[in-house]
Formats: sequence, structure tokens, C-alpha cells
Amino acid sequence: MKVRELQEILSKLDSELDLVFYCEDEKFLAEKRAFVLFDLIATTQTDAQPVRLDDETPYLDLGRTDTSSPIALIEITSDF
Repeated sequence: MKVRELQEILSKLDSELDLVFYCEDEKFLAEKRAFVLFDLIATTQTDAQPVRLDDETPYLDLGRTDTSSPIALIEITSDF
């Protein structure tokens, strides 16, 4: 998702609503829970190169290189 797309989606909502993220990925779920909640900590911009680890997990090589490009990051926490 592009920053522009997220801005368009959020602009249609009441700006006073609390924003909570959730995930239904089974690998993150505790037993008998349908989802896990996250709260926003920070947003930043950095240079990074998207890669996949040996187990095919998506990951980022952070830092400026010949193959990196700017990326927006949203840091979240499950402790709120």
C-alpha cells in the first residue's frame, strides 16, 4: 500500500476516532483468539531493500545502498 492510498482511506473516517491495527494471521494468534491488536508507536522514513529470509519470511535490509529505496515505516506494538 502506498502512503497516498492510506491517506485517502483515512481521510474518509472521522479524524477523532481511535486507530487500532489488528491481525488475523494464525502464526501470531494465541489459542482461542481470532485476532491480535496493535497500537501505533511511530511513523518514519528510511532507506531499505525488501528481501526474503531463508524461510521466505519478508524482511528489510535497512540502510542506504545502490539497491535500496525510500520506504515509509509504521512501528506498532501489542502492548497498549
